[in-house]
Amino acid sequence: MDKHVGIIGGMGPDAGVEFFSLLIRKTREMTAASTDQDHIHVTLESNPKVANRNVAICEGEGVKECGDAMEAAARRLKLVECDFAVLVCNTAHYFQPSVIKGLSGTPFLSMIDVCLNNIEAHFAEMKSRSTVGILGGKGCMVGRVYQGALEKRGIEYFVLDEARQDKAMEAIYCVKQGKIGEARTTFKPLLDYMVSQGVKSVILGCTEIPIIIKEDFELPEGVKFFDSCDLLADTVVRVAKGLENLEDVL
Repeated sequence: MDKHVGIIGGMGPDAGVEFFSLLIRKTREMTAASTDQDHIHVTLESNPKVANRNVAICEGEGVKECGDAMEAAARRLKLVECDFAVLVCNTAHYFQPSVIKGLSGTPFLSMIDVCLNNIEAHFAEMKSRSTVGILGGKGCMVGRVYQGALEKRGIEYFVLDEARQDKAMEAIYCVKQGKIGEARTTFKPLLDYMVSQGVKSVILGCTEIPIIIKEDFELPEGVKFFDSCDLLADTVVRVAKGLENLEDVL
């Protein structure tokens, strides 16, 4: 029997919708779903009213409010009896303890862990390791959401300097405002700079960034991208459809 998936989204709204669309597309691709009933039971808890995570982490304003909102969202998913839950916002994983508290025993599948599992699998396949570049929101960087996880696994990483990180935030906020073209113009030099520093593997550690590089965006050659949102969607479909055990990916 398929598993019921709970999604905490809304941060931002476009990213939550994009993730839901990814689940539908991947279910068709991976299981040849052809009827409504072949798709996954999903409950999307989309709350764009959560206080700004970047401001909370970087400036200390609204930290409790963010944690409380994360916990409340998780409690609502607990009430609908989902089999496991995910959080579709990299930066919000800073508040993961609040999510786990709200879920009260319902398994939580971390986007960060899924992304790093895929990086380690790639390294094993290539039989070599390389420095991993991290592209994400300022709160994600200041909160060391990915840096801490990479350090625990002994993986070296590269992050943008403060000025370039501020430009990355400009691009992210452009996506939230629906200004995709402007976001791309701002973002491309940042990616080019990171690659110029010898980075061959890049984490797309913000759910707005995949929206920037969709379709006709010119990606540099020879670079492996780890799209945290896409990788999480792939894992969710496999687990929900019984193609992989939940315990094996937690």
